[in-house]
Amino acid sequence: MNGNGRRREPDRSARSQRERMIEAMLRVAAEKGYEATRVADVAGAAGVTEAVFFETFGDKEGCFLESYDALIDVLVARVSNAFVGTVECPWPDRVGSGLRALVELLASEPEIARMAMVEVTAIGEEARERYRAALERFVPFLDEGRAYSGQGDTLPADTARLAIGGATSMIFEEMRAGRGAELESILPDLLFTVLMPYLGSEAAEEEMRRVAGERGKDA
Repeated sequence: MNGNGRRREPDRSARSQRERMIEAMLRVAAEKGYEATRVADVAGAAGVTEAVFFETFGDKEGCFLESYDALIDVLVARVSNAFVGTVECPWPDRVGSGLRALVELLASEPEIARMAMVEVTAIGEEARERYRAALERFVPFLDEGRAYSGQGDTLPADTARLAIGGATSMIFEEMRAGRGAELESILPDLLFTVLMPYLGSEAAEEEMRRVAGERGKDA
């Protein structure tokens, strides 16, 4: 607030610059790789000076970490919207909707997705910590499976994290193999991996076949 008691309007110019630099970091790092990305590249792509960049983020890693967090926010929001949007459906269907939204978004930007899922783990300990924290944000979508499965009391405490780890490993391998744009093809397998600890292999396989059948109809 200013001296007259009026609320100070946000600096729209500064906010716009920050947003441009965040997007530029994602684009440039996805194209060149983080190590090869220079501050000058990001500043130029964002249409700002290097001085503005350093005043805003401090250094290249600071900008990357904030950009990574912003990207994860988008991913989690997309999954959440799909999951909540099918609230009237059984839990396995809702998980399938969330996974579909995730792979569709990743496949639409395969280079950025590769940077976020593969390269981030090699950047440094802080980046790896952000990666682990990002995975943790998907746990609530699976915790509901304890009640749905009817065997929640017997499931290990880390069931959701183990399921997410298995699905993430599959996505990681597809990205590393250069098949990021084709991620939707592994949706049935991802669903099986996530549901199996909760439903058992037979029921999870039925869900996998159902989703595979739906994809066949859409093709």
